Amino acid sequence: VPVAATGAAVALWCRGSRRNATLLAAAVVGSTLLNTALKSVFQRSRPDFWEHLVTENSYSFPSGHAMASMALAAVLVVLAWGTRWRWRAVVAGAVYVLAVGISRMYLGVHYPSDVIAGWCESVLWVAVVVVVLDRIVTNRIVTDRIEAWRHRRGGGTDRLARTPRRER
Repeated sequence: VPVAATGAAVALWCRGSRRNATLLAAAVVGSTLLNTALKSVFQRSRPDFWEHLVTENSYSFPSGHAMASMALAAVLVVLAWGTRWRWRAVVAGAVYVLAVGISRMYLGVHYPSDVIAGWCESVLWVAVVVVVLDRIVTNRIVTDRIEAWRHRRGGGTDRLARTPRRER
């Protein structure tokens, strides 16, 4: 998921959708890094109820697959929210996330709590990324408007007030 999300983020960036590209990359890659850190903190061993269908060498809590799938689904919902694709994104994301979560438990490599925690942590992470990006964009817009206003009125001796953002 992180590799595909990074590729999609590059494609969005090249198309000029820089905010959406940043959101996608920061949310999915960030959730993967967060997952790695949390696994090393909790160090929970994997369940051993039955023979695993796949072999995993990392810790169990939280589920990295659950976190990555939820991060991707949450970002797609955020990006589609203001469009007619909103509910399709919600339904597709829910089906995808549930399929990944159930498959991790079916394969015997996660407890249900691992999957649920991965989902919750990922939703929280995506929410933080959205708020931070919105704040950065809002601050940049306000700063640009103040600079334009100062420049129009001949604004003082502050060189930065008259320097376009790209030159700083």
